[in-house]
Amino acid sequence: MQNITNLDIKYKDFIDDNNSETIVILHWWWWKSDSWLEVGELLFKSWFNVIIPDLPWFWETKLDYAFDLDEYAKVITNFLRKLKIDNFILWWHSNWWAIAIKIANSNIFSIKTLVLNNSAWIRKNKKRNIKKAIFSVLSKPFKFIFKLKSLSKLRKKIYSFIWWSDYIKSEEIPFLKETYLNIIKEDIKELIKKIDLNTLLIRWESDTYTPISDAYFMRNNIKKSKLIIISDEWHSIHLKNPKLLVNKFLENI
Repeated sequence: MQNITNLDIKYKDFIDDNNSETIVILHWWWWKSDSWLEVGELLFKSWFNVIIPDLPWFWETKLDYAFDLDEYAKVITNFLRKLKIDNFILWWHSNWWAIAIKIANSNIFSIKTLVLNNSAWIRKNKKRNIKKAIFSVLSKPFKFIFKLKSLSKLRKKIYSFIWWSDYIKSEEIPFLKETYLNIIKEDIKELIKKIDLNTLLIRWESDTYTPISDAYFMRNNIKKSKLIIISDEWHSIHLKNPKLLVNKFLENI
């Protein structure tokens, strides 16, 4: 545990002084460091040191006020500084790719490689915005009706249709709901174009959470990027098939 700006950052690690490479992994929204332990163990057996923190609020790292991307980036930056970590591989999953992009562009660390694992989202996506606009118009007359418990399943399906299932999970906690909205409202397309690091983009074909168009946008706008598309897998490949994920990483790093 490390105390960073009055936050006790809990983390899991796999460390051997004989290993020369370090990987820092961040879990995705609503999950925790434990969800990446099997991947961490496999990477450790392949001679990498691995550090997996719990982000503020999520599981063992407590938080009781709203955060935004800059605050998350600052906390992780200070966490890595306190552990004296530099010259490492930065591996991020899903929503937290935006924090990785912020840290990569800060030039504070010497980052060997970015691994953006099914990263979400390119915010100004036409298809997604059309869905949001349609839902916004149609939902206004039914706003209070949808709050009825009897319609909660229908509401969840509708929100999932526009990639807002994480919002559903967060809205019962006011500051977490605000944190989620802070994160998704920031569009960082221009920061993506400034990345000048070796970047491995790992995607899977069957993911309904993050459209494949996002991956092509990143590949086309990050100069030193390589895109790996895995067929017949879903958003949580690190849980379902960690060996395949680690093998793809090792083959392409």
